[in-house]
Amino acid sequence: MVKKDQTPSRAKRVGKFILTTIIYCAILIALIYLYQYSGLTSVHFIYNEF
Repeated sequence: MVKKDQTPSRAKRVGKFILTTIIYCAILIALIYLYQYSGLTSVHFIYNEF
């Protein structure tokens, strides 16, 4: 008995592509949010009050 190489159906490939795209977009949005939240562009110094 010989096993055939099963190629995934088109619906599975499209679903995997959409899911991967959503995951990457969520990671990118989270990284942008964390970068903006960290306040790297603000001018806060430790000894600003002295």
